[in-house]
This record gives sequence, C-alpha cells and structure tokens, in this order.
Amino acid sequence: MNTEQHDAVIAAEHDANTDLNKLVWLCAGFFGNIIGVLVAYIYQSTPPLTRLYEKSEEYKMYYNDTYKEKLRSGQLTYALIGIAILVGVYVLLFAAILIMQFSILNIFNRFP
Repeated sequence: MNTEQHDAVIAAEHDANTDLNKLVWLCAGFFGNIIGVLVAYIYQSTPPLTRLYEKSEEYKMYYNDTYKEKLRSGQLTYALIGIAILVGVYVLLFAAILIMQFSILNIFNRFP
C-alpha cells in the first residue's frame, strides 16, 4: 500500500468515526428491532464531496470504500447494541413479574 492509499484509509476511518451518529443507530436498534438493524446494514451514507476536492481518483476510490465500510460497521454495531439493551429490558421486566407473582402467592399462603 503506497502512502496515498494509506492516507486515504486513515482519513476515511477518522471521518467515519466522527460522522457516525451513535445515538441514532442505538435508537434504531432499540425501537426498530430487526428492521433497525437491516436499515443500519443497508443504508450507506456518502462522504461530503468537499473532503475529496482536488484529490486523485485513486485516493477518492480508497477513501469512499473505507468510509462506507467503516460507517456501516459502526451503524450495525450500535444497532445491535440497541437490540441487546432492549432484550435486557425485557429480561428484567420478566424477572420482576415473576418475583412479584411469587411474592404475592407467598403472602396469600401465609393466611389460613
């Protein structure tokens, strides 16, 4: 990999991390469930053209590919974290309901 390719990859990774809106994709996974994850996987944002002004075609190609790959990876990661949080909430609610049921049964069994 030559220096121009390396510079494009480093810049694209940094810009993708900066542009990634973590809260949006976390909410997409939490509220959208599987559909949110699918959207995170399918949706590909393109980098602003101002970042590629006066760059060579090779630089643009490496930058675009790396940017899209890194952004998709981040989107998918945070959407999956959103689903994991949702599953955790469901498990806690289910456990709370079970505990309440058993405690209510235990209270009524004490009285003759």
